[in-house]
Amino acid sequence: MAKFRAGVGLALGMLLVLSLVSLGADRYEAIAGDYQIDITNLGMPLVFYLRIEADGAFALSPNLGFEASESRGEGVLGESQGVYMMIYKEHSADNPKTATFQLDGPNLVFQSTLPYGSSNIRNSAEDADDPSIVYMLTAETLALAEYYGTYAGGHSKMAMGSTVDYVYTLTLKAGLRYEFESSFSMGGSAYTFSETGSWTVDGTQFTLVPADGSDVQGTIDANGDITVGILPSEMASSRTESLLRIATHADFAGTFVGEKVSPMYTAKTSLVLDMFGRYHYTADVGMPEPFEELGSYTLTGTEISFEPEDGDTYTGTLENQVVSGNFKVIGSMPGTALVMYNDSFLGTFSGEAAHEDVDYRTVLILNPDGSYELVVTDGAGDAVLESEGTFQLQRAMTLMLVLSGLDPAPMCSVGASELTFSIELPGVTTGSGMGGLGFSLKKQ
Repeated sequence: MAKFRAGVGLALGMLLVLSLVSLGADRYEAIAGDYQIDITNLGMPLVFYLRIEADGAFALSPNLGFEASESRGEGVLGESQGVYMMIYKEHSADNPKTATFQLDGPNLVFQSTLPYGSSNIRNSAEDADDPSIVYMLTAETLALAEYYGTYAGGHSKMAMGSTVDYVYTLTLKAGLRYEFESSFSMGGSAYTFSETGSWTVDGTQFTLVPADGSDVQGTIDANGDITVGILPSEMASSRTESLLRIATHADFAGTFVGEKVSPMYTAKTSLVLDMFGRYHYTADVGMPEPFEELGSYTLTGTEISFEPEDGDTYTGTLENQVVSGNFKVIGSMPGTALVMYNDSFLGTFSGEAAHEDVDYRTVLILNPDGSYELVVTDGAGDAVLESEGTFQLQRAMTLMLVLSGLDPAPMCSVGASELTFSIELPGVTTGSGMGGLGFSLKKQ
């Protein structure tokens, strides 16, 4: 303990400009609580947690259990003029171990690297595609976590001589941040509008604070239903008061598509899982009318149960954004084994990367029958690598796309809006140790 106190004293001396003062029993009550630290944008798909006590003690953990056996660092805080210092137990004159942060509303933004276990997490990184975007290492508050989730709503309005149906979601997230998105079609074209900002709840009062606007006051009732003014589109002149209900199945919702070829037919299937536990399934085998089924669905682990409005309940699996099971494709016939993929992972993805003054381009096509086509070309447009085969989605630390028929196999991590793709190319030695030349593949 004496050595630890001496180390703290040396840290204060080295950083005299901070004028760190002695700790009080409840001096840090205003920032006490649990925080989430997501370093995905800093180059590693990892989330861990920080806990700050009212007396300034802190701890880092890979989960919210904060078990001593799983500790990734602990110590005490100091603060002066809005700058906070984390002083680790292991800190000494010979082995300085500290981190500094400042407040950004309810969140903590680091000005230094952050020791985490045996790692030292950098505090900033540029976006791979847009260097003007800089991601900062941030600890996001987990305050009001009971309200986190996706809320959904919609309304219709006459515009340009036709009815426009708006469907929107409001996602309340850690850090007291929100994302709002509205989707609609007009004149045969699809549109989306998005808005971000912060939010808070005080009793029954619900408040949105758009990033570029004034506070919007609303209410939240005992059932968790939110009534608040939303902007349905960029063209809207004013907000529309709307009811948004908690989307109980938001984590599973999506459109899943598949294709199966048999000696009798080629079936193109679509399964839409909505955010409130309803589904709509169709199968087209070229007959005048496709097979159609409506009903409700429930999830237990990876098992998904379908209860048709007209028919018997049956089950399948939903895992890693893939639905599999026996589904009807022709009404009079029994179900057949089908695999359907979340359509956000299907289509054409492409990206470019440079190495030794050569610009390489990768095009990857993922088809609804589970097949892929891959072409990598050089600056002259000549193919450096071509492959085709089947793909699977598997989960390791993150969701991974696995391509068959390639040795060595490329590394492909599935992100929210891109595929992080690394592949070894003939005659190309990168020395990166990351599986070859890296690409950021965007959906076209």
